[in-house]
Amino acid sequence: VKVLSQQDYAAWVAGKKKEMAAAADDPGKEWKLDELIARGEKVYNATCVACHRPDGKGAGPIKPLDGAAVVQDADPAKQVAVLLKGQNNGAMPSWKHMSDTELAAVITYTKNSWGNKTGQAVQPAQVVAARQ
Repeated sequence: VKVLSQQDYAAWVAGKKKEMAAAADDPGKEWKLDELIARGEKVYNATCVACHRPDGKGAGPIKPLDGAAVVQDADPAKQVAVLLKGQNNGAMPSWKHMSDTELAAVITYTKNSWGNKTGQAVQPAQVVAARQ
């Protein structure tokens, strides 16, 4: 038994939570479509909704995601590239700081939300490959 101060224990717990989150975010993991959509919805609501709106319709100069050609395209690499590199001179910023799993999930979410019913799942490994 090891006795720790409250502060040291809290730091240990935080470290273990990060380890668990990293394991759950393993880019080699093969995700099911419904898992990616659920995870992607959380990412979308935390990072994308401010510009693209909850309904994916965009606003003003912000392009809609609902019905967007890049979202509905059968080649997910196009949408992966937009999220990794940004576009329109920074109007759409790069999101390369997000994890491969977060990016794959939010892309999968947009490909299967609103009027976009592609049935496509983008795996984190596809984002890993695009980064290289």
